[in-house]
Amino acid sequence: MFVTGFDIVKIHKNNWVLIIFVGDIMIKIITREEAFKRAEKIKRENEILYGVPFEIVHRYVDISDLIPTQRELERRKLEIVIEKTIHGYDAPVIVLEYNGKYYLLDGHHRAYARKALKLGFVEAIILRPLKPIKINIEESVEKQGIRKLDDLRIRGNCIL
Repeated sequence: MFVTGFDIVKIHKNNWVLIIFVGDIMIKIITREEAFKRAEKIKRENEILYGVPFEIVHRYVDISDLIPTQRELERRKLEIVIEKTIHGYDAPVIVLEYNGKYYLLDGHHRAYARKALKLGFVEAIILRPLKPIKINIEESVEKQGIRKLDDLRIRGNCIL
């Protein structure tokens, strides 16, 4: 099955997403601008949750340093993201730097696509607490048994 259409949809004020249709399946892919807005939102949420300020750092991160925080990827979306990445799709991932590690908060399909394409680095928006805090993210990913992108399961059927 192939891409049967696409649309760029305004979701709120100046926030846009790319919607890709594969048959009757709708796949949402965020824009570069939306990734930065999402990072700001996650930053504000963490500042409220932990009561400390966070900073945002924008740089490239080695893909092998990323620790996923979700267990599965959707095959259809992954294939679309790989195809779009080949053609210049460049929305950065969002990570939390905690205890010297990079926890992938948003952009699992984007990171895995770059890994599949043998690209060693990924553009990242890094959230970093400015004061020492306790975050349970380490325990959470350990319980799920995920330490690297290779640990992710890909579910669904191939479309390309």
